[in-house]
Amino acid sequence: MRLISLKPDGSLHRVWRAAEPGRFGGWWIPPGTPVEDAGGAWSSPYPVAALVWPRAWFQVFLLLKLDRTDYYVNICTPPCLGADIVWIDLDLDVRVEAGRAWLADEDEFVHRSRMYPPAWRAAAQQAAEDVQKAVQLGAHPFRPSFAQALRAEWAMRSRPGGAVLS
Repeated sequence: MRLISLKPDGSLHRVWRAAEPGRFGGWWIPPGTPVEDAGGAWSSPYPVAALVWPRAWFQVFLLLKLDRTDYYVNICTPPCLGADIVWIDLDLDVRVEAGRAWLADEDEFVHRSRMYPPAWRAAAQQAAEDVQKAVQLGAHPFRPSFAQALRAEWAMRSRPGGAVLS
């Protein structure tokens, strides 16, 4: 399965070439998985857990780094779930690194959001507020215990002969 992010005009923004279902209700992006965007191809050296919800205006990527878990939250349209997962990126992100959360790309969002339908602008702003509040409260999926459970699942999955079936 691929994760596909489109720009509001329908052009390609970013593609994660291979995502595998996880037992946690989301998808694994294994280390080294090709990701393609306008800057070329790149990959992450650590596992990433991706969470999307059918009606949510955001998605959460848990970056399971060796020394900590960071979060990259895309503010986006609700995804289309099928053979691939496809959404429209709305140029606004919430980043959580080393326990500190901030709104990223806000200038880009303000500049480009004039082209979005008013309902998209409102939903994006509300989603960003909701995510920041969830981070402050340590709500799912921003609980340390959830990240620990994901690390345990990844360790089991990565062991020879330890593939976890969804």
